[in-house]
Parts: sequence; structure tokens; C-alpha cells
Amino acid sequence: MSVSASEVEKMEASRKAAARRRYTEEFRVEAVQYYLKARELDPKKTIRGCARELGLNDKTLNDWILKFGDQGKVTRGRTDEQRALDEANRRIRELELENEFLKKAAAFFARSQA
Repeated sequence: MSVSASEVEKMEASRKAAARRRYTEEFRVEAVQYYLKARELDPKKTIRGCARELGLNDKTLNDWILKFGDQGKVTRGRTDEQRALDEANRRIRELELENEFLKKAAAFFARSQA
């Protein structure tokens, strides 16, 4: 089975598109401000149109606009309580995996003893 060069290019392009992009807070704020300014100049300007111009997904830009309107910034900082909760949940997952492993080991040794 042979694969043409165009098929390889398509697969690479889709893999790159699937990779999650990371945007800085500064870029996000500038994108929101760009939309707000464009909307001020032309009330018919849509989020979809601005997102296309910026090379973004329209849902992404919409989310940033909503967050910016609520808080005046686009990303939400993690509070100390949220970080502590994340750490506790991570530790719980570790302990659950260890517990599951020990149960399997006990069952294995119980079978080998019989």
C-alpha cells in the first residue's frame, strides 16, 4: 500500500490542527479589544468574522469576550484553595491506583497459594 505525498501532507496538517494552541494573556486581551473596537466601528461585525481575521476559532474568541466582560481579564487565576483541591484530587487518584494494584497483587498471591 503506497501513500501519496498529498495524503502525507493532509495527515500532517490535520495533526498540527489538532494540537492545542496556547495563547498568552496579552494576545487574548488584544483579540478581545480588537473585536470590541471593530464592533464599535462597524456594528454589523461578527465574532466569527473577527475570529477568522485573527486565525482563531469563533467559540474561542467568544469565550474570551465573555470572560473579559465578567472580570476585566481573560484568564482566571487559580486561587490557593483551588490549587490545594487540585493537589488533594491528584493524591486521591494516586492512592486509588495504589489500592487497585494491591488488591490485584493480593488476589494473584491468593491464587498461587491455593
